[in-house]
Amino acid sequence: MAPTALVTGASGGIGRSIVRELGRDHDVVVHYHSDRESAAAVAEDVRGDGRDAIIHQCDVSDPDDVERMVDHARDELGEIGVLVNNAGVLRGARLETASDEAIQQTLRVNLEGAVYCARAVLPEMRDRGEGRIVNVSSTAGTDGSPTDVAYGASKSGLLGLTKSLAKQYTEDGIFANAVAPGPVRTEMFAEERRPATREASPIDRLVAPEEVAEVVRTFATTSAIAGETLVVDGGIRL
Repeated sequence: MAPTALVTGASGGIGRSIVRELGRDHDVVVHYHSDRESAAAVAEDVRGDGRDAIIHQCDVSDPDDVERMVDHARDELGEIGVLVNNAGVLRGARLETASDEAIQQTLRVNLEGAVYCARAVLPEMRDRGEGRIVNVSSTAGTDGSPTDVAYGASKSGLLGLTKSLAKQYTEDGIFANAVAPGPVRTEMFAEERRPATREASPIDRLVAPEEVAEVVRTFATTSAIAGETLVVDGGIRL
């Protein structure tokens, strides 16, 4: 029986596609921050495919709230074997005009949230001798962001988190990896930027969220890849 998967930021976009991909052979915890209706619809998709799913509202930047989410998941679906840190915010503010609140929210949700979620699931993964952690970074993390310094820094931090988790826990059977999507066809990617991005891409289109989800699925099952980051951008960085 496949272990339960916890996917943060799962009510829309890439997260929704990740849930649908993993939900083919995992029970899934669908985390959301504010959009309960969309999260419920995603969970219903999983149930329609014959697996179980629950939804849970949580502020991932609050470590106590994260612990409550993991406890709830364990009570309802059993131990978490796969964690996908996908929750993220993009404020799009230039650094010199960004508010303290915008900077703090970006760093806390995108980076600290992933740290807290990993910390919450690691004990049971170590006890079981098996686990998978997938961090959803961005090419803003690998290459820097031209529009939001805090966002780029937070996504770069996820790459360091991935390497450090792999160095500490691979010997315990816990495999941590990251995926770094480029421009993806989701609500988060500004409509006015899409034509120019398509023109710059060798594949003449944006990456589909389902294509990112396929990579996450690979990392959720691998026993031979650790500490790696796979860029999924359709070759736009070539």
